[in-house]
Amino acid sequence: MDPIGPPPKSGSSGKASLLTAASSRDQTKDWQKQCKELYHKGGLAADLDFVHGNEHPFFTFYRSIEGRKFLEFGGVKGIARLLKTNLEKGIHGKADDVTRRKAKFGLNAYPKPRTRSFFFFSLKAFKDHKILFLLVYAIFSLAFGIKNDGLKEGLSDGGRIFLVISLAATISAAREFCAGLIMMSNMSSDINVRVMRHGSHQNTSISNVVVGDVVLLQTGDHIPAHGLLLNGDSLQVTYSSVAGHHQNVNYFNPYLSAGGKVVDGSCSMLVTSVRMDTSWGRMISSSYCDFDFDEKTPLQVQLLNLTWWIRWIVLSISFLILGMMLVRYWMQNRGIYGNGKRKNEVMKSMLRIFTAAIIMPVMVIPEGWPIIVTLTFAYLRRTVMGNHALFRNCSALETMGAANNICTEKMDTLKVKVTKFCVGEEALTGGSDAIHINVRFLLHQAVGISSTCAVSATSAAILLWATSELGMDMDKFKQFYTILHVDGIEKIKKGRQVTLRERNTTNASDHVHLEGTAEMIVSICSQYYTKEGIVEFINKRRFKETIQGMAAQQIQCIAFAHKYTARGQPNEVSGWTLLALVGLKKQRPSEPNVRIPVEACVFPGVNVKLITRDDTYTAGLIATECGILHANQDGAVVGGQEFRSYTDDQRRDMVDQIRVMTRSSRADKFLMVECLKKRGQIVADIEDYEDDYEDDLLTESNVRLLININTSGTRTVEKNSDIVILKDGFASIEKLLKCGRCIYRNARNFLQFQLTVFIVTVVVNCVTAVSTYKIEISAVQILWESLLLETIGSLALAAEHPTEELMLKGPVSLEETLITSIMWRNIISQALYQIILLLVLQFKSSSIFHVDGSVSDTLIFNTFVLCQVFNLFNSRNLEKRNMFEGIQDNRSFLCIVVMIVFLQVLMVELLYKFACIERLDWRLWAASVGMAAMSWPIALVVKGKPISNATEALQRLSLIFISFLERITVGTRTRNVQTHMV
Repeated sequence: MDPIGPPPKSGSSGKASLLTAASSRDQTKDWQKQCKELYHKGGLAADLDFVHGNEHPFFTFYRSIEGRKFLEFGGVKGIARLLKTNLEKGIHGKADDVTRRKAKFGLNAYPKPRTRSFFFFSLKAFKDHKILFLLVYAIFSLAFGIKNDGLKEGLSDGGRIFLVISLAATISAAREFCAGLIMMSNMSSDINVRVMRHGSHQNTSISNVVVGDVVLLQTGDHIPAHGLLLNGDSLQVTYSSVAGHHQNVNYFNPYLSAGGKVVDGSCSMLVTSVRMDTSWGRMISSSYCDFDFDEKTPLQVQLLNLTWWIRWIVLSISFLILGMMLVRYWMQNRGIYGNGKRKNEVMKSMLRIFTAAIIMPVMVIPEGWPIIVTLTFAYLRRTVMGNHALFRNCSALETMGAANNICTEKMDTLKVKVTKFCVGEEALTGGSDAIHINVRFLLHQAVGISSTCAVSATSAAILLWATSELGMDMDKFKQFYTILHVDGIEKIKKGRQVTLRERNTTNASDHVHLEGTAEMIVSICSQYYTKEGIVEFINKRRFKETIQGMAAQQIQCIAFAHKYTARGQPNEVSGWTLLALVGLKKQRPSEPNVRIPVEACVFPGVNVKLITRDDTYTAGLIATECGILHANQDGAVVGGQEFRSYTDDQRRDMVDQIRVMTRSSRADKFLMVECLKKRGQIVADIEDYEDDYEDDLLTESNVRLLININTSGTRTVEKNSDIVILKDGFASIEKLLKCGRCIYRNARNFLQFQLTVFIVTVVVNCVTAVSTYKIEISAVQILWESLLLETIGSLALAAEHPTEELMLKGPVSLEETLITSIMWRNIISQALYQIILLLVLQFKSSSIFHVDGSVSDTLIFNTFVLCQVFNLFNSRNLEKRNMFEGIQDNRSFLCIVVMIVFLQVLMVELLYKFACIERLDWRLWAASVGMAAMSWPIALVVKGKPISNATEALQRLSLIFISFLERITVGTRTRNVQTHMV
């Protein structure tokens, strides 16, 4: 039978509503003519030689030809012949065949947005205020250098600064470019579909689907391309994501459009159009082309806000210092030189003052701090999550770190097993030898239909039991039978009716099977089969007693019924014969560690709430097994109807105590999430992959998770989900919680480290600028420090692995400030030590180490960088005194530290002329390392004291530090005035 009936009458509902004429009538006639020619030629060889990409008439079929013109193609069989597709076995599927089809018809993929070029980020870097300040400084420095020191020396100094500016812009551009690549890699996905090729079922990537493929679809699958229905009837498909409506697909309306979702039934389809030629592909491409690469996560926004405040504080201090230095310069030089002072000397002094007061502080303003979030996300996605999850929203992983409530519908910790089997009024045990062969074949049909039309734990358990106990062979079932018609649960209450036909037979009747709840099936049956194959009249009272006995033992009873119907005749409501009763029971699995993933989420303050359609007994068993529900928990279990009956105030008061909601609907889950959010909770909602939620029931939770139950199907990422769990179910959610908290931890570690560097650099430069009219850390050295510590150092701290201790601390509080009191304790202690150390070296190095001039400046610069290297170890953990804990598992950190030390040695010993510094002997190197290493014992002492004691100690140190500054600055000012007067 050709699965295409007569054309529908004009105005009938059978006409394909999605297919509208998009071209003129003349073009349609021309295409009809071409199609007829191709049809009479037969085969694909001439076809492939004739077409060129989008010119193929089948390629534009959905946009150009009305459903009424479908017969001009010769129906499905005619199109299959033209595409050289065997409707039973699919395409040949060899590599050259697939390659040729891709070349002629295109790839089943949408073009992704192009990443911004490195040149784009380079231009953006040169627009940065820091680079602009440096350019102005470089131009003045070059001009005055050439005028005062000659062409060679002036070009050397100015060229060095321009080279440093180029290096800084390149580093910034590379950082942004890599972040863009990371964001693009996050958009990639590899979704599998089931196809029939060369007579066998295969799983292949959705991008590998070609025109002519036979795709196998089940309930819950998404349609990967445009195509035609081959097998299956009364198929229900929703196009809510494309056109906002539902559609029934049958032989009179066989058109399947890409992006639709099968909500009931199963079928096979012939692919006729792929790639961007589909409306779904155009929609997906448009949404991805509108992707905002500049969008920041909440944590990145916090870091940007912090840098904004730092920028204005630094600029304010800079202009204040500039005013002080100009006034002091005017006061000191007012009557010394008189009118004989040359203008170039004044301009040179002004440039020195401007450089010390403005350029250097501006250069230390942080710009790349948000990159730590991107780097940590990329590291965790590659090393921890791997291919376990697909992220559609990068900020969702951050939010998981703050999630304190997880609402889930399914917990697959209980195994469903067939525990009772009745044929007739007799319960059977053992194999199938006691069952008559005719009854056994009918049971094989019933089980085969159940496993084909719906993928669930129940159908899987029945199939496993039938394979071992009844000798069921699914391959033979698919080989000998064809499913003609499916009436799902929308038409048959709590059941499924399927019409089945034997292949290669002259039998004039078809099989009709009915599967559903035992109460419903028994109520409509008039007869039943005995195990001997005899049909007898049914005693419904006895069967109901059997069903009630199973229910008393918490056994779910499924019934199968059967009847014959003449081909082409409508099915009668009556005439059903009961085949068998199958009892299934949910049992605890034998694996002892099944509850570990859930307990790992519950223990640190995350409440897991099971919102299920199951009854109270089953839901309680599941929740107890998972560790969600414990003994003596009052109010922990509530029914959905009972929860709805509460007032808003009652729901808000008791929502925190609820652990299980039974017999609940989607609206109940929506109401639960709404109540939790009103109480200020952060909610992660695990959505049911097989259900088609409305948009308003999805947008309430802070994070929407989707668990991919059936990875072998053609399931795609739902537009409303933030994270799709591809593997390991709830165990992956534990990883998400760890990774979310790890992002905040790594960001705070990085922030503590960078704030210490920033404070030390600003204070030391400001003190020396006011005291000596010069900066202690030059422009080249500051940019070198930015390269080593901000860019490379961020890689070291971003590679910190999530630990089990993160789960013991509880969720991150979004109301907590980004910089905690513990961080301030660590920052101030390290900054005070480094500032005192560098200022002592600045003013006393000649008497301590008997060095001065360039050697003294190099010693200060080298000690400053090495202090930050040692402080990297302190920043790995904000609270623990053992800074080496777990370092053996982080080889990236050790490699980066070695790289920083190597580059610093390279700069001091080989590139010293470039940085205007001098080489150091082994004695000064040892002194630098020794002084920098003192940051370790300081961290051990500070972290070992409570916050209150540490605060008092830091206050005393601050007073000592202030008096120290006053003494050295007053002494330095006196010497400078005396020098000028002399």
